[in-house]
Amino acid sequence: MRSNCLITAVVCVLFSATFVMSQQKTDSYVSDEVLIKIDSSAAARNSVESLMNEGAKVIEKLGGLGWQRIKLPAGMTVEEALRQYQKLDGVIVVQPNFYYHLLEIPNDPEFLAGMYGLLVIDAPAAWDLSTGSPDVVVANIDTGIRYTHVDLAANMWTNPGETNGNNIDDDNNGFIDDYYGWDFRDNDSDPLDQNGHGTLTSGTIGAVGNNLIGVVGVNWSVRLMAIKIYSASGAGTTTAMLIAAYQYVLLMKNRGVNIRVTNNSYGGCLEACGYDQATKDAIDALGDAGILNAFAAGNSSENNDVTPHYPSNYTSPSILSVGGSNARDVRVFNYGLESVDLAAPAVGILSTMSTSNSSYGELSGTSMATPHVAGAAALLSAYNPSLSVASLKATIMNTVDVLPQFAGFNRTGGRLNVGRALQNQTVCSFGLSTQAISVRTKGGYYSVNMTAAPNCDYSVKSNVNWIKVSGAGIAGAAVGSGNGMVTFRVGVNPTITRTGTLTISGQTVTVTQSRN
Repeated sequence: MRSNCLITAVVCVLFSATFVMSQQKTDSYVSDEVLIKIDSSAAARNSVESLMNEGAKVIEKLGGLGWQRIKLPAGMTVEEALRQYQKLDGVIVVQPNFYYHLLEIPNDPEFLAGMYGLLVIDAPAAWDLSTGSPDVVVANIDTGIRYTHVDLAANMWTNPGETNGNNIDDDNNGFIDDYYGWDFRDNDSDPLDQNGHGTLTSGTIGAVGNNLIGVVGVNWSVRLMAIKIYSASGAGTTTAMLIAAYQYVLLMKNRGVNIRVTNNSYGGCLEACGYDQATKDAIDALGDAGILNAFAAGNSSENNDVTPHYPSNYTSPSILSVGGSNARDVRVFNYGLESVDLAAPAVGILSTMSTSNSSYGELSGTSMATPHVAGAAALLSAYNPSLSVASLKATIMNTVDVLPQFAGFNRTGGRLNVGRALQNQTVCSFGLSTQAISVRTKGGYYSVNMTAAPNCDYSVKSNVNWIKVSGAGIAGAAVGSGNGMVTFRVGVNPTITRTGTLTISGQTVTVTQSRN
Protein backbone atom coordinates (compact mmCIF):
# COMPACT_ATOMS: atom_id res chain seq x y z
CA MET A 1 0.00 0.00 0.00
CA ARG A 2 2.72 2.47 0.96
CA SER A 3 4.64 2.04 -2.32
CA ASN A 4 1.48 3.08 -4.19
CA CYS A 5 1.11 6.23 -2.07
CA LEU A 6 4.64 7.58 -2.11
CA ILE A 7 6.39 9.43 -4.87
CA THR A 8 9.81 7.97 -5.61
CA ALA A 9 12.59 8.61 -3.15
CA VAL A 10 14.58 10.48 -5.80
CA VAL A 11 11.76 12.91 -6.53
CA CYS A 12 11.05 13.30 -2.82
CA VAL A 13 14.66 14.27 -2.12
CA LEU A 14 14.78 16.64 -5.08
CA PHE A 15 11.49 18.29 -4.11
CA SER A 16 12.59 18.71 -0.53
CA ALA A 17 15.27 21.10 -1.70
CA THR A 18 12.53 23.67 -2.30
CA PHE A 19 11.95 23.78 1.45
CA VAL A 20 15.47 24.94 2.34
CA MET A 21 15.37 28.47 3.64
CA SER A 22 18.07 30.86 2.52
CA GLN A 23 20.46 31.68 5.32
CA GLN A 24 21.81 34.73 3.51
CA LYS A 25 19.35 37.33 4.81
CA THR A 26 21.09 40.58 5.50
CA ASP A 27 18.32 42.07 7.65
CA SER A 28 16.28 40.61 10.48
CA TYR A 29 13.60 43.33 10.28
CA VAL A 30 11.97 45.76 7.85
CA SER A 31 14.49 48.54 7.25
CA ASP A 32 12.12 51.54 7.13
CA GLU A 33 9.40 50.62 9.64
CA VAL A 34 8.88 50.25 13.37
CA LEU A 35 6.02 49.10 15.55
CA ILE A 36 4.86 51.37 18.38
CA LYS A 37 2.55 50.50 21.26
CA ILE A 38 0.94 53.55 22.87
CA ASP A 39 -1.38 54.04 25.82
CA SER A 40 -4.81 55.63 25.56
CA SER A 41 -3.80 59.09 26.80
CA ALA A 42 -4.07 62.37 24.93
CA ALA A 43 -0.29 62.75 25.29
CA ALA A 44 0.17 59.53 23.32
CA ARG A 45 -2.11 60.75 20.53
CA ASN A 46 -0.22 64.04 20.42
CA SER A 47 3.08 62.15 20.18
CA VAL A 48 1.85 60.17 17.19
CA GLU A 49 0.61 63.36 15.53
CA SER A 50 4.03 64.95 16.04
CA LEU A 51 5.61 61.98 14.28
CA MET A 52 3.32 62.54 11.32
CA ASN A 53 4.37 66.19 11.16
CA GLU A 54 8.00 65.04 11.02
CA GLY A 55 7.42 62.80 8.00
CA ALA A 56 6.47 59.50 9.60
CA LYS A 57 3.26 57.72 8.55
CA VAL A 58 0.89 55.32 10.30
CA ILE A 59 0.59 52.43 7.83
CA GLU A 60 -1.55 50.11 9.90
CA LYS A 61 -3.23 49.72 13.28
CA LEU A 62 -2.72 46.14 14.44
CA GLY A 63 -6.15 45.17 15.73
CA GLY A 64 -7.14 46.18 19.24
CA LEU A 65 -3.74 45.58 20.79
CA GLY A 66 -2.63 49.21 20.89
CA TRP A 67 0.14 48.66 18.30
CA GLN A 68 0.69 50.77 15.18
CA ARG A 69 2.97 50.11 12.22
CA ILE A 70 4.93 53.27 11.40
CA LYS A 71 6.68 54.13 8.12
CA LEU A 72 9.81 56.07 9.03
CA PRO A 73 10.75 59.43 7.50
CA ALA A 74 13.18 59.24 4.61
CA GLY A 75 16.72 58.79 5.86
CA MET A 76 15.83 57.67 9.39
CA THR A 77 17.15 54.28 10.44
CA VAL A 78 15.30 51.81 12.63
CA GLU A 79 17.98 52.19 15.28
CA GLU A 80 17.49 55.96 15.37
CA ALA A 81 13.72 55.55 15.59
CA LEU A 82 14.02 53.10 18.49
CA ARG A 83 16.12 55.60 20.45
CA GLN A 84 14.00 58.66 19.69
CA TYR A 85 10.47 57.28 19.74
CA GLN A 86 10.83 55.49 23.07
CA LYS A 87 11.24 58.91 24.72
CA LEU A 88 7.86 60.19 23.51
CA ASP A 89 4.98 60.67 25.93
CA GLY A 90 2.54 57.77 26.03
CA VAL A 91 4.78 55.36 24.14
CA ILE A 92 4.95 52.01 25.95
CA VAL A 93 7.21 50.01 23.61
CA VAL A 94 8.97 50.62 20.29
CA GLN A 95 10.37 47.68 18.34
CA PRO A 96 11.40 46.64 14.83
CA ASN A 97 8.96 44.93 12.45
CA PHE A 98 10.81 41.60 12.53
CA TYR A 99 10.96 39.07 9.69
CA TYR A 100 9.90 35.46 10.27
CA HIS A 101 10.75 32.32 8.29
CA LEU A 102 9.93 28.64 8.25
CA LEU A 103 11.77 26.06 10.34
CA GLU A 104 11.72 23.01 8.09
CA ILE A 105 14.88 21.26 6.95
CA PRO A 106 15.24 19.00 3.88
CA ASN A 107 14.71 15.26 4.06
CA ASP A 108 17.60 12.84 4.39
CA PRO A 109 16.90 9.46 2.76
CA GLU A 110 18.22 7.48 5.75
CA PHE A 111 15.40 8.91 7.87
CA LEU A 112 12.59 7.59 5.63
CA ALA A 113 10.61 5.55 8.14
CA GLY A 114 6.93 5.79 7.23
CA MET A 115 4.37 6.90 9.79
CA TYR A 116 6.20 5.68 12.87
CA GLY A 117 5.29 8.94 14.64
CA LEU A 118 1.65 7.99 15.19
CA LEU A 119 2.65 4.65 16.71
CA VAL A 120 5.29 6.25 18.95
CA ILE A 121 2.78 8.74 20.39
CA ASP A 122 0.29 5.91 20.95
CA ALA A 123 -2.34 7.35 18.61
CA PRO A 124 -4.15 3.99 18.18
CA ALA A 125 -4.96 3.99 21.91
CA ALA A 126 -6.36 7.52 21.56
CA TRP A 127 -8.42 6.50 18.51
CA ASP A 128 -10.13 3.87 20.64
CA LEU A 129 -11.66 6.83 22.48
CA SER A 130 -11.96 9.46 19.73
CA THR A 131 -10.91 9.94 16.13
CA GLY A 132 -11.65 13.65 16.21
CA SER A 133 -14.56 15.92 15.42
CA PRO A 134 -15.56 18.27 12.59
CA ASP A 135 -16.63 20.68 15.32
CA VAL A 136 -12.98 21.36 16.28
CA VAL A 137 -10.97 23.82 14.15
CA VAL A 138 -7.18 24.06 13.97
CA ALA A 139 -5.74 27.22 12.38
CA ASN A 140 -2.56 26.18 10.57
CA ILE A 141 -0.44 29.33 10.18
CA ASP A 142 2.02 28.38 7.47
CA THR A 143 2.48 28.47 3.67
CA GLY A 144 -1.19 27.75 3.10
CA ILE A 145 -2.79 24.37 2.40
CA ARG A 146 -3.49 22.45 -0.82
CA TYR A 147 -7.15 22.32 0.10
CA THR A 148 -7.96 20.18 -2.97
CA HIS A 149 -5.71 17.31 -1.83
CA VAL A 150 -7.71 14.06 -1.71
CA ASP A 151 -6.52 13.40 1.85
CA LEU A 152 -7.31 16.90 3.14
CA ALA A 153 -10.33 18.22 1.23
CA ALA A 154 -12.94 16.61 3.47
CA ASN A 155 -11.27 18.05 6.58
CA MET A 156 -10.88 21.63 5.34
CA TRP A 157 -12.60 24.42 7.25
CA THR A 158 -14.89 26.49 5.08
CA ASN A 159 -16.49 29.74 6.15
CA PRO A 160 -20.24 29.12 6.43
CA GLY A 161 -20.88 32.84 6.03
CA GLU A 162 -19.14 33.13 2.65
CA THR A 163 -20.13 32.14 -0.88
CA ASN A 164 -16.86 31.15 -2.48
CA GLY A 165 -15.75 33.28 -5.41
CA ASN A 166 -18.57 35.82 -5.57
CA ASN A 167 -16.25 38.75 -4.72
CA ILE A 168 -18.53 39.85 -1.86
CA ASP A 169 -17.83 40.05 1.86
CA ASP A 170 -20.94 38.03 2.64
CA ASP A 171 -20.37 37.77 6.39
CA ASN A 172 -19.17 41.39 6.80
CA ASN A 173 -15.96 40.42 8.61
CA GLY A 174 -13.73 42.67 6.48
CA PHE A 175 -12.44 39.84 4.26
CA ILE A 176 -13.88 39.16 0.82
CA ASP A 177 -14.28 35.46 -0.08
CA ASP A 178 -12.33 34.14 2.92
CA TYR A 179 -13.78 30.70 2.28
CA TYR A 180 -10.82 28.53 3.35
CA GLY A 181 -9.03 31.19 5.40
CA TRP A 182 -6.79 34.01 4.14
CA ASP A 183 -3.47 34.67 2.42
CA PHE A 184 -1.77 37.37 4.52
CA ARG A 185 1.41 37.21 2.45
CA ASP A 186 -0.34 38.39 -0.74
CA ASN A 187 -3.41 39.86 0.99
CA ASP A 188 -5.92 37.84 -0.98
CA SER A 189 -8.58 35.22 -0.38
CA ASP A 190 -6.71 32.21 -1.79
CA PRO A 191 -4.47 30.48 0.80
CA LEU A 192 -3.47 27.71 -1.63
CA ASP A 193 -0.10 26.23 -0.70
CA GLN A 194 2.49 26.93 -3.41
CA ASN A 195 5.44 25.82 -1.27
CA GLY A 196 4.40 22.55 0.34
CA HIS A 197 5.32 23.07 3.97
CA GLY A 198 1.80 23.92 5.13
CA THR A 199 0.29 20.93 3.33
CA LEU A 200 2.75 18.63 5.10
CA THR A 201 2.00 20.03 8.54
CA SER A 202 -1.75 19.89 7.78
CA GLY A 203 -1.58 16.20 6.92
CA THR A 204 0.01 15.40 10.27
CA ILE A 205 -2.70 17.33 12.10
CA GLY A 206 -5.64 16.00 10.18
CA ALA A 207 -5.29 13.97 6.99
CA VAL A 208 -8.60 12.13 6.58
CA GLY A 209 -8.64 8.76 8.32
CA ASN A 210 -10.17 5.43 7.42
CA ASN A 211 -10.69 6.42 3.76
CA LEU A 212 -8.36 3.87 2.10
CA ILE A 213 -6.29 6.75 0.71
CA GLY A 214 -2.72 7.77 1.52
CA VAL A 215 -1.95 8.73 5.11
CA VAL A 216 -3.86 9.52 8.29
CA GLY A 217 -3.49 12.48 10.66
CA VAL A 218 -3.56 12.52 14.43
CA ASN A 219 -7.22 13.43 13.85
CA TRP A 220 -9.21 11.39 11.34
CA SER A 221 -11.81 14.15 11.42
CA VAL A 222 -11.12 17.83 12.16
CA ARG A 223 -11.37 21.18 10.39
CA LEU A 224 -8.21 22.84 9.05
CA MET A 225 -8.27 26.63 8.64
CA ALA A 226 -5.70 27.76 6.06
CA ILE A 227 -3.71 30.83 7.18
CA LYS A 228 -0.99 31.67 4.66
CA ILE A 229 1.92 33.91 5.67
CA TYR A 230 4.70 32.71 3.32
CA SER A 231 5.35 32.93 -0.41
CA ALA A 232 5.90 30.04 -2.81
CA SER A 233 9.64 30.19 -2.13
CA GLY A 234 9.13 30.24 1.62
CA ALA A 235 10.18 33.90 1.84
CA GLY A 236 9.83 35.42 5.29
CA THR A 237 6.86 37.17 6.72
CA THR A 238 6.96 40.12 9.13
CA THR A 239 5.67 40.90 12.58
CA ALA A 240 2.84 42.91 11.04
CA MET A 241 1.76 40.07 8.73
CA LEU A 242 1.99 37.60 11.58
CA ILE A 243 -0.12 39.78 13.87
CA ALA A 244 -2.67 40.27 11.10
CA ALA A 245 -2.90 36.48 10.81
CA TYR A 246 -3.32 36.07 14.57
CA GLN A 247 -5.94 38.81 14.60
CA TYR A 248 -7.92 37.05 11.86
CA VAL A 249 -7.91 33.85 13.91
CA LEU A 250 -9.05 35.86 16.93
CA LEU A 251 -11.74 37.59 14.88
CA MET A 252 -13.18 34.30 13.66
CA LYS A 253 -12.96 32.79 17.15
CA ASN A 254 -14.93 35.72 18.54
CA ARG A 255 -17.47 35.29 15.74
CA GLY A 256 -18.22 31.76 16.90
CA VAL A 257 -15.78 29.53 14.98
CA ASN A 258 -14.60 26.83 17.40
CA ILE A 259 -10.85 27.37 16.92
CA ARG A 260 -9.15 25.50 19.76
CA VAL A 261 -5.56 25.27 18.51
CA THR A 262 -3.09 27.02 16.23
CA ASN A 263 -0.11 25.26 14.65
CA ASN A 264 2.99 27.42 14.23
CA SER A 265 5.91 25.69 12.52
CA TYR A 266 8.19 28.72 12.12
CA GLY A 267 10.39 31.15 14.02
CA GLY A 268 13.90 31.87 15.20
CA CYS A 269 16.85 33.82 13.83
CA LEU A 270 17.50 35.10 11.24
CA GLU A 271 13.97 36.44 11.63
CA ALA A 272 12.99 37.64 15.10
CA CYS A 273 16.41 37.59 16.70
CA GLY A 274 15.13 39.42 19.73
CA TYR A 275 12.13 39.74 21.98
CA ASP A 276 9.10 40.81 19.91
CA GLN A 277 6.50 42.25 22.28
CA ALA A 278 3.96 42.93 19.53
CA THR A 279 3.91 39.28 18.52
CA LYS A 280 3.70 38.16 22.15
CA ASP A 281 0.73 40.47 22.78
CA ALA A 282 -1.10 38.97 19.81
CA ILE A 283 -0.36 35.41 20.96
CA ASP A 284 -1.55 36.23 24.47
CA ALA A 285 -4.79 37.60 23.01
CA LEU A 286 -5.37 34.22 21.34
CA GLY A 287 -4.71 32.45 24.61
CA ASP A 288 -7.11 34.74 26.45
CA ALA A 289 -9.78 33.83 23.87
CA GLY A 290 -9.38 30.10 24.56
CA ILE A 291 -6.86 29.04 21.91
CA LEU A 292 -3.82 26.86 22.61
CA ASN A 293 -0.78 27.72 20.47
CA ALA A 294 1.76 25.02 19.52
CA PHE A 295 5.15 26.42 18.40
CA ALA A 296 8.22 24.73 16.92
CA ALA A 297 11.31 25.03 19.12
CA GLY A 298 13.81 25.21 16.23
CA ASN A 299 16.24 23.06 14.30
CA SER A 300 19.68 24.49 15.11
CA SER A 301 20.45 21.98 17.90
CA GLU A 302 20.89 24.85 20.35
CA ASN A 303 19.85 25.27 23.96
CA ASN A 304 16.91 27.67 23.83
CA ASP A 305 17.48 28.56 27.50
CA VAL A 306 20.81 30.08 26.45
CA THR A 307 19.96 31.26 22.93
CA PRO A 308 16.26 32.18 22.92
CA HIS A 309 14.19 31.01 19.97
CA TYR A 310 11.13 33.16 19.34
CA PRO A 311 8.14 32.87 19.26
CA SER A 312 8.46 29.48 21.01
CA ASN A 313 10.45 31.01 23.90
CA TYR A 314 7.77 33.47 25.01
CA THR A 315 6.59 32.74 28.54
CA SER A 316 2.93 32.78 27.58
CA PRO A 317 0.51 30.39 29.31
CA SER A 318 -1.03 29.41 25.98
CA ILE A 319 2.22 28.41 24.24
CA LEU A 320 3.41 24.81 23.96
CA SER A 321 7.02 24.75 22.77
CA VAL A 322 7.78 21.55 20.88
CA GLY A 323 11.19 19.92 20.45
CA GLY A 324 12.01 16.86 18.37
CA SER A 325 12.65 13.14 18.62
CA ASN A 326 13.41 10.45 16.07
CA ALA A 327 12.13 6.90 15.51
CA ARG A 328 14.48 5.62 18.24
CA ASP A 329 13.25 8.28 20.70
CA VAL A 330 16.59 10.04 20.56
CA ARG A 331 16.50 13.79 21.18
CA VAL A 332 17.04 15.88 18.04
CA PHE A 333 17.03 19.59 17.22
CA ASN A 334 16.59 22.34 19.84
CA TYR A 335 16.15 21.76 23.55
CA GLY A 336 15.82 23.68 26.83
CA LEU A 337 14.98 22.62 30.37
CA GLU A 338 12.96 25.80 30.92
CA SER A 339 11.95 26.87 27.42
CA VAL A 340 10.96 23.65 25.60
CA ASP A 341 7.92 21.85 26.98
CA LEU A 342 8.09 18.42 25.37
CA ALA A 343 9.27 16.49 22.33
CA ALA A 344 7.37 14.87 19.45
CA PRO A 345 8.37 12.86 16.36
CA ALA A 346 10.33 15.09 14.01
CA VAL A 347 12.45 12.97 11.64
CA GLY A 348 11.25 11.45 8.38
CA ILE A 349 7.60 12.36 8.92
CA LEU A 350 5.36 11.05 6.13
CA SER A 351 2.48 13.33 5.17
CA THR A 352 0.54 14.98 2.37
CA MET A 353 2.40 17.04 -0.24
CA SER A 354 1.30 19.89 -2.47
CA THR A 355 2.85 18.79 -5.77
CA SER A 356 -0.49 17.29 -6.77
CA ASN A 357 -3.87 16.41 -5.29
CA SER A 358 -2.61 12.94 -4.38
CA SER A 359 1.10 13.28 -3.58
CA TYR A 360 2.93 12.29 -0.39
CA GLY A 361 6.42 12.69 0.97
CA GLU A 362 8.55 13.03 4.08
CA LEU A 363 10.23 15.91 5.88
CA SER A 364 12.15 16.47 9.12
CA GLY A 365 12.38 19.26 11.69
CA THR A 366 10.47 20.60 14.66
CA SER A 367 8.08 21.94 12.01
CA MET A 368 6.97 18.32 11.76
CA ALA A 369 6.97 17.69 15.51
CA THR A 370 4.67 20.63 16.24
CA PRO A 371 1.63 19.40 14.25
CA HIS A 372 1.76 16.12 16.19
CA VAL A 373 1.19 18.19 19.35
CA ALA A 374 -1.35 20.53 17.73
CA GLY A 375 -3.19 17.48 16.42
CA ALA A 376 -3.12 15.87 19.87
CA ALA A 377 -4.60 19.03 21.41
CA ALA A 378 -7.37 19.05 18.79
CA LEU A 379 -8.12 15.36 19.44
CA LEU A 380 -8.23 16.03 23.17
CA SER A 381 -10.58 18.98 22.54
CA ALA A 382 -12.88 16.73 20.54
CA TYR A 383 -12.92 14.13 23.32
CA ASN A 384 -13.54 16.69 26.08
CA PRO A 385 -14.77 20.04 24.69
CA SER A 386 -14.88 21.60 28.17
CA LEU A 387 -11.11 21.62 28.70
CA SER A 388 -9.59 25.10 29.03
CA VAL A 389 -6.35 26.19 27.39
CA ALA A 390 -4.55 25.60 30.69
CA SER A 391 -6.09 22.14 30.99
CA LEU A 392 -5.21 21.16 27.41
CA LYS A 393 -1.61 22.24 27.91
CA ALA A 394 -1.25 20.62 31.33
CA THR A 395 -2.81 17.36 30.14
CA ILE A 396 -0.43 17.07 27.20
CA MET A 397 2.57 17.87 29.41
CA ASN A 398 1.55 15.64 32.32
CA THR A 399 1.02 12.56 30.15
CA VAL A 400 4.29 12.43 28.18
CA ASP A 401 6.38 9.29 28.05
CA VAL A 402 9.11 10.27 30.49
CA LEU A 403 12.40 9.07 28.97
CA PRO A 404 15.90 9.19 30.49
CA GLN A 405 17.36 10.69 27.31
CA PHE A 406 15.15 13.76 27.75
CA ALA A 407 15.99 14.39 31.40
CA GLY A 408 17.26 17.93 31.70
CA PHE A 409 16.44 18.75 28.08
CA ASN A 410 12.79 19.85 28.34
CA ARG A 411 10.28 20.77 31.04
CA THR A 412 8.53 17.42 31.09
CA GLY A 413 11.51 15.16 30.47
CA GLY A 414 9.59 13.34 27.78
CA ARG A 415 7.85 12.89 24.47
CA LEU A 416 4.17 13.27 23.53
CA ASN A 417 1.77 10.40 24.25
CA VAL A 418 -1.69 11.29 22.95
CA GLY A 419 -3.18 7.97 24.02
CA ARG A 420 -2.34 8.64 27.64
CA ALA A 421 -3.50 12.27 27.28
CA LEU A 422 -7.06 11.22 26.44
CA GLN A 423 -7.07 8.66 29.26
CA ASN A 424 -5.60 10.90 32.00
CA GLN A 425 -6.80 14.49 31.77
CA THR A 426 -5.68 17.32 34.01
CA VAL A 427 -8.44 19.82 34.80
CA CYS A 428 -6.78 23.03 35.95
CA SER A 429 -8.29 25.06 38.77
CA PHE A 430 -6.49 27.90 40.49
CA GLY A 431 -6.79 28.75 44.18
CA LEU A 432 -5.37 31.96 45.68
CA SER A 433 -4.53 32.34 49.36
CA THR A 434 -6.08 35.82 49.44
CA GLN A 435 -7.78 38.36 47.19
CA ALA A 436 -6.92 41.47 49.21
CA ILE A 437 -3.59 42.67 50.62
CA SER A 438 -2.82 45.78 52.68
CA VAL A 439 0.73 47.09 52.42
CA ARG A 440 2.80 49.64 54.31
CA THR A 441 3.68 53.14 53.15
CA LYS A 442 7.35 52.20 52.86
CA GLY A 443 6.42 49.39 50.47
CA GLY A 444 8.36 46.16 50.21
CA TYR A 445 7.97 42.61 48.90
CA TYR A 446 4.68 40.70 49.27
CA SER A 447 3.34 37.38 48.03
CA VAL A 448 0.21 35.39 47.27
CA ASN A 449 0.17 31.60 47.35
CA MET A 450 -1.26 29.73 44.36
CA THR A 451 -2.65 26.21 44.45
CA ALA A 452 -2.82 24.41 41.10
CA ALA A 453 -2.01 21.06 39.50
CA PRO A 454 1.41 20.52 37.91
CA ASN A 455 1.97 22.36 34.62
CA CYS A 456 -1.22 24.38 34.96
CA ASP A 457 0.21 27.66 33.69
CA TYR A 458 -1.27 31.08 34.43
CA SER A 459 -0.48 34.74 33.86
CA VAL A 460 0.20 37.42 36.47
CA LYS A 461 -0.14 41.10 35.62
CA SER A 462 -0.32 44.37 37.53
CA ASN A 463 -2.59 47.20 36.42
CA VAL A 464 -0.37 49.96 37.91
CA ASN A 465 3.31 50.75 37.60
CA TRP A 466 3.93 50.90 41.36
CA ILE A 467 3.24 47.18 41.73
CA LYS A 468 6.11 45.26 40.12
CA VAL A 469 5.58 41.52 39.61
CA SER A 470 8.70 39.41 40.06
CA GLY A 471 9.78 37.83 36.78
CA ALA A 472 7.65 40.18 34.69
CA GLY A 473 8.67 40.91 31.11
CA ILE A 474 8.65 44.13 29.12
CA ALA A 475 4.87 44.53 29.31
CA GLY A 476 4.73 43.87 33.05
CA ALA A 477 3.33 40.33 32.90
CA ALA A 478 4.76 37.14 34.38
CA VAL A 479 3.81 33.47 34.16
CA GLY A 480 3.44 30.96 36.97
CA SER A 481 2.91 27.21 36.88
CA GLY A 482 1.33 24.79 39.35
CA ASN A 483 1.68 25.26 43.10
CA GLY A 484 3.80 28.26 43.91
CA MET A 485 4.10 31.78 45.17
CA VAL A 486 3.41 35.00 43.29
CA THR A 487 5.80 37.67 44.55
CA PHE A 488 5.57 41.39 43.87
CA ARG A 489 7.20 44.62 45.04
CA VAL A 490 5.36 47.78 46.08
CA GLY A 491 7.12 51.13 45.92
CA VAL A 492 7.33 53.77 48.65
CA ASN A 493 4.25 55.95 49.10
CA PRO A 494 4.27 58.17 52.23
CA THR A 495 1.51 60.61 51.24
CA ILE A 496 -1.78 59.18 49.98
CA THR A 497 -3.77 55.97 50.03
CA ARG A 498 -3.72 54.19 46.71
CA THR A 499 -5.18 50.97 45.31
CA GLY A 500 -4.03 48.71 42.51
CA THR A 501 -4.82 45.20 41.35
CA LEU A 502 -3.03 42.03 40.32
CA THR A 503 -4.75 39.75 37.84
CA ILE A 504 -3.68 36.18 38.51
CA SER A 505 -5.15 33.36 36.39
CA GLY A 506 -8.10 35.63 35.64
CA GLN A 507 -8.75 36.40 39.32
CA THR A 508 -8.27 39.82 40.93
CA VAL A 509 -6.14 40.55 43.98
CA THR A 510 -6.63 44.07 45.34
CA VAL A 511 -3.55 45.77 46.78
CA THR A 512 -4.14 48.79 49.04
CA GLN A 513 -1.30 50.95 50.30
CA SER A 514 -2.04 53.36 53.14
CA ARG A 515 -0.73 54.72 56.44
CA ASN A 516 -2.93 52.40 58.46
